[in-house]
Amino acid sequence: MGKFDEELIALLSTDLFLNLINSGKIKINQIFTLQRLLIKADIPFDFQFSPGTRRASSGAQFIIFLNPSTSIKLDISFESGGTIFDMPE
Repeated sequence: MGKFDEELIALLSTDLFLNLINSGKIKINQIFTLQRLLIKADIPFDFQFSPGTRRASSGAQFIIFLNPSTSIKLDISFESGGTIFDMPE
């Protein structure tokens, strides 16, 4: 197993990721921690934020790139209700 794989497994095993995956809710300071961990592990990611609209609640989305054909998408809601990231296009 390469360094990238080991770093990724360690990162995905943290309480922060497990909490996000199980609940879909996260605190803003946890987002900064998650970004810092991804940067420290040299794991490429995209992050988007939406302040919300009259139709959708505020939220964010992480896309973590594992290889050119595989990624993990995490949608985060800051309020109850759907965000623009989980609405059909």
